[in-house]
Amino acid sequence: MPERGYAVISLKTTGLFPYQRDRVVEVAVVHLDVGGRIAARWQTVVNPGSNAGDVANHGVSTAELLRAPTFEQIAPRLVDRLRGRVLVTHNAQFVTGFLMREFELIGYAPGRGLEAVCTMHLARTYLPGAGRLLVDCCAAYDIEIEPGPGALVQAVACASLLSAYVQGSPCVAPWSYALDRAEQSAWPRITAAPDAEWVHRDPSTPGDEAPAPSFLARAAVKLPDYTGTEEHLDYLALLDLCLLDHVLSPQETRELRVLAEFSGLTVAECIALHRRYFEDLVQVAWLNGALSVADSADLIAVARMLDVAPKIVAAALAAPASVVQLPPASIDTVLLEQGDIVVLTGNMARARSDWRRELVARGLSLGTAVTLRTRLLVAANPASITGKTGKARDYGIPIVSEFGLRSLIGVR
Repeated sequence: MPERGYAVISLKTTGLFPYQRDRVVEVAVVHLDVGGRIAARWQTVVNPGSNAGDVANHGVSTAELLRAPTFEQIAPRLVDRLRGRVLVTHNAQFVTGFLMREFELIGYAPGRGLEAVCTMHLARTYLPGAGRLLVDCCAAYDIEIEPGPGALVQAVACASLLSAYVQGSPCVAPWSYALDRAEQSAWPRITAAPDAEWVHRDPSTPGDEAPAPSFLARAAVKLPDYTGTEEHLDYLALLDLCLLDHVLSPQETRELRVLAEFSGLTVAECIALHRRYFEDLVQVAWLNGALSVADSADLIAVARMLDVAPKIVAAALAAPASVVQLPPASIDTVLLEQGDIVVLTGNMARARSDWRRELVARGLSLGTAVTLRTRLLVAANPASITGKTGKARDYGIPIVSEFGLRSLIGVR
């Protein structure tokens, strides 16, 4: 019987729409044990056949794809690495859509279809206020994402995020239920297909530097959370992926419409989501107090792709009336009360276990992630630029040193 635990999976693909023309070009799997600790990891590039897609997007060269095994050839080992484990990914609708399509093309069907735990959806419970992107969710826990374009980088980051969820969960029941259910899921072995060795992508050339992120890429990290339905959230996540390359082609527009229909979204809901997406981008753009010519051009381009009414665009670019500016964080206004959540980051002079006892004794809680519910962030270096300090500044949460915490709670 397979060992209980989690299988986190990440993909690189030729595009965004598996049921039209796009294929998988890289697969990465990370195993975690029942306690959320990383146990093993694998990756392979995959030959997609005739369609290599945009190499700039997935980062796998044509030469690598030509010598890589096909999905049919890597499927036996992939199934073995998923069997009996809770399947986990970020933006599950996107990943499971591609997996189901690839399995369908080789005539394979998991017994219960593909049920996946989505770390993007779970962020609404564990990280209130966080955005949709994996990098934004990881920042709340100070999870560093290694540089590099590969699927394994994303899988390890997602695994680390899941680990934070599991270890910070007040109740083990949901995780135990998922583990029990995964053990009962049928993953028939693939014996007819040829089994091939998995092949790593070529390492990046030393000295290669990633291009500076575009305005849309920078803004997407700061987009506010969305509290609507999961179907709406999945649609907005797909818009993130569609718009990062500055192009929403007629083909992508049609495929977005297909996804909307599949998810049960009406035309009116899509129009509202497009407007919401544009207005969120505008809000982020105005946070610096002014719009550059380049930022305005990007916003206008997005508005055209999403078919946002010109009068809405003109009003948004004219004045930041809808922007909500958080008040600057100030330690002078902090008055800790029972139940407040305090988060620590960095190497403290005093052991965290000691601080936990001090805080709990005063009716306070020690949090693990910076969220909208956090009352105070204590940083070894308050001036440092980390995921947690960045989120605290975004949310208007005061940041103090360890000495500042001592003063606030009266510890000598």
